[in-house]
Amino acid sequence: MNEASPRILLVEDEEAIAQGLLLNFRRKGWDPALAGDGDEGLRLAGEGRFDLIVLDVRLPTIDGFEVCQRLRSGGDLTPILMLTAKNQPDDVVYGLKLGADDYVTKPFDLAELLARIEGLLRRSDWSRSVSDAANPPSEGDRFVFGEFWVDFGSWQAATLNGTVELSRKEIAVMRVFANRPGQVVSRRELLAEVWGLPNHPNTRVVDNVILSLRKAFEESSLRPRHIHNVRGVGYRFEA
Repeated sequence: MNEASPRILLVEDEEAIAQGLLLNFRRKGWDPALAGDGDEGLRLAGEGRFDLIVLDVRLPTIDGFEVCQRLRSGGDLTPILMLTAKNQPDDVVYGLKLGADDYVTKPFDLAELLARIEGLLRRSDWSRSVSDAANPPSEGDRFVFGEFWVDFGSWQAATLNGTVELSRKEIAVMRVFANRPGQVVSRRELLAEVWGLPNHPNTRVVDNVILSLRKAFEESSLRPRHIHNVRGVGYRFEA
């Protein structure tokens, strides 16, 4: 599968529906993964980097509502399209309130579902382009601080755990810090520049990425050398 192919997590327990959707997703050039219940969906969402989650409401172990709620409360803003029951209109309202981005009712029209997915992928791609356009990676574009470095072209970084590949959001946050050393960067600014969500009420997603970066680059979270808290505002990066 091409590395540029959108990655889609399908959380669906009905085997016939799941296999049919996987087949059609691959025909569209997408890279799908399948979870058969809510627990597995949460696990895969936490382990992988997905561009979209197609989430059935009626699932074993944990239903789709709780999966959506846990993802959003944990700061995961991956677009979610929910598959809801046609005879349960309240499902739609509840799902959207929990943070789902769109929905399709079962039994669904395949063409409509694929069109909705394409729309969410375009929206997600546009948000990434907004945050990336001002600072596109270039060959040899490496930021060095202390004994560490981050390569914005390859997404590789020298960390406390050796050389690893950072996530898209981690790379984007480090790009902001590299461009603004010593300056206070608010959580709202990071939401706007990295996630393309200047007015989103949940800033926890920013803190989660900062926590991950500190694990990579700070020997002590209580006495950070590079990523400093600015109480009530955001962060300041010192090279």
